[in-house]
Amino acid sequence: MSRLFRIFICAAIVSVLASPVAAAQGTTTSSEDQAAINKALAELAAWQNSAARKTLQKNKAAYGSTPQFKTAWALLEIQEGGAKDKATATQGLKSLSQTAQSNKTDPVASYYEGELLYQQSKNKEANGAWQAAANQAAKLVATDPTDATAQYYLGAALVRTKKFGPARDALRLAVRGGFDPAMVNYQIGLSHMFSEQWKEALEAFNLGLSVEPRFAPMYFWRAMAWDKLGRKDNMLLDLDQFLKLAPNAPEAGKAKTILKSAS
Repeated sequence: MSRLFRIFICAAIVSVLASPVAAAQGTTTSSEDQAAINKALAELAAWQNSAARKTLQKNKAAYGSTPQFKTAWALLEIQEGGAKDKATATQGLKSLSQTAQSNKTDPVASYYEGELLYQQSKNKEANGAWQAAANQAAKLVATDPTDATAQYYLGAALVRTKKFGPARDALRLAVRGGFDPAMVNYQIGLSHMFSEQWKEALEAFNLGLSVEPRFAPMYFWRAMAWDKLGRKDNMLLDLDQFLKLAPNAPEAGKAKTILKSAS
């Protein structure tokens, strides 16, 4: 499990309409601007960077001051250039850290801060950020159990901190509350991968891809599940599709190495 967890790269990123999450400086993010930001984050999850940029630019005037928007914008810049440019990745992490520190009631920035810290092999700091996100989301859920966004972040953060049972409980509540089923099944699939439950992971990724067939990282992780189940043919097909959709994703190097070795 440790090797699989080590190659985990963010991606789990939110999508569609969700309940509001408290914003910084005493403001509250409405369901409308949360939905707009979630749409961009979902596009980023699928490595549809051009679409995400258009979504964010369209909504910048209205929602650009919210911490969720700032988080999404930092992630966009990292995905557009951070994979190849260390300075961009460093600046993106700095931006997310500042957003998280100035907004201690909302799990969005803390969660993605953890993702970026993990990418930079700062595991202790990443775990701290994910735990903060879990605590923040748990407080929101305690106030409003129907808050699907808070349930999603609670589940996603618990996946990262290896509390897989409670994570799946929160994620199921998120999708019941109207949260994007592709994103929820992606997180559930990861929870099973890290638990070495390959068949369950495969089932979750299948469900997620049936909803969003262009969700690139899901193909990568489904390929890893196929590999563990002894289906190298399906693994190679999924890795090929992954690279077609996201040739510059962090996992692309590993995918290319596997395909080259197979050929």
